[in-house]
Amino acid sequence: MVSQLSHPQIQIEAHSLRLTYAHGANLACQVEKLKIAKGQCLVLCGPSGSGKSSLLHLINGLVPEYYQGEIEGSLRIGPIPYQEASVELLASHVSSVFQNPATQFFHQEVLQELVFPCENQGLDRAVISKRLAEVVEQFRLEPLLPREMTSLSGGQKQVVAIGTAAMQGTDIMVFDEPTANLDEAGVRRVQELLTALKKEGKTLIIAEHRLAYLAEIADSYAYFHEGDLVARLSAHEFLAYTEEKRAEWGLRTSDNAPYQAQVRAMAQAFANDQAGLELPAFCVYNNGTFLYQLEPLVLAPGQVVGLVGANGSGKTSFARSLLGLEGEKTGPVIWQGQILLARKRLATMAYVMQDVRLQLITERVEKELMLGRERGSLDEAILEAFRLSHLLDRHPMSLSMGEQQRLMIAASLLSDKEIIILDEPSSGLDRQQMEQLAIQLQFLKSKNKLVLLISHDDELLARVCDKVVEIEKLKIT
Repeated sequence: MVSQLSHPQIQIEAHSLRLTYAHGANLACQVEKLKIAKGQCLVLCGPSGSGKSSLLHLINGLVPEYYQGEIEGSLRIGPIPYQEASVELLASHVSSVFQNPATQFFHQEVLQELVFPCENQGLDRAVISKRLAEVVEQFRLEPLLPREMTSLSGGQKQVVAIGTAAMQGTDIMVFDEPTANLDEAGVRRVQELLTALKKEGKTLIIAEHRLAYLAEIADSYAYFHEGDLVARLSAHEFLAYTEEKRAEWGLRTSDNAPYQAQVRAMAQAFANDQAGLELPAFCVYNNGTFLYQLEPLVLAPGQVVGLVGANGSGKTSFARSLLGLEGEKTGPVIWQGQILLARKRLATMAYVMQDVRLQLITERVEKELMLGRERGSLDEAILEAFRLSHLLDRHPMSLSMGEQQRLMIAASLLSDKEIIILDEPSSGLDRQQMEQLAIQLQFLKSKNKLVLLISHDDELLARVCDKVVEIEKLKIT
């Protein structure tokens, strides 16, 4: 088991706590009273931008060290009053796992990443070796140790991120949407790890939209709305809420099974169309390395097609190869009877990546939305649907991850491309935003666009897809 640097009575306690970011006029987070006992699991839920991540940033010291803001009230992290704590001191009590694990990695190799927190603490080599052996065994990381971080799937990166956090040996661990980009198996794996960490006596604070997997882990739930902690409920009270009540609060479903069954049924019933996007002998590459070849695939315009498969099955590599980012070696790509050379495909296809930060290149949200548009104004309906109207003058890199995701989805909707590829577009989106995304995808379909939706979000897939392609079933073996 993971070694603990334990403080017997460690807990989190807040009174009249208020946070206002330097760039914002409104309260980002307001907590009148909150107490988290050692070994408890508290789940933070509520719409995007409601204050969940801000509370995590207060607990792990990112505010005001990295996110400037004004803090009022009191917050105690274990024995430490917040006003007296440095990031370095808090790091000995609190470890963090972010929604996008790539944002917290420092090294290229998995092994180096795992031992980095201990080396940073100046621990003895024997202590580091012992803790590493424990974490590797518990998290089943042995096969990943020699791997490069860039070669890992999203699910593998998340497991490494949780393992790295466990290497710190802290009593408190905070998680910001740890399952956002994970498949069903990845979610189960995170569930197992969280269960194991809780049994060790770790105090877990988890901000999440996907709540179903936490039902057997959570001790209580904190519901945020417009920056305010408005309700603290026991797990029993929260789980007794109806789906109607959850919808009223803007929370995602508590029962994903019906959606999973619907997606599986669509995947089993998949059949090629007659014409449209034709891939007669398509080969998928990743940075020049051949991965697999697909059976002939034909997809017609005017539909939303889900692309599903386990983390690491090559869905994102398929998208990159289709976009022409791997050159001509993928084989012919035919659209409406015309062969698209690699250098011409981006004129026909729009792409929203998993890590949208890599696509943000301008200094204003409005300019980002106007890229690729020769003239005209922005569609106000789309701006309102994705809550972007009030952000037009902001720098894209100053936005939260959820806001950046909404920005790039809206930009793809505003482009006039014939094929739109979305890679995990609902990660970081709350219920209302997911429903708005579903509406906009249906709008694209009505305009005779072909939408390729790479996703592990069964609720979204079931709502919008006309067809579902399971990548593994199309691979030529």
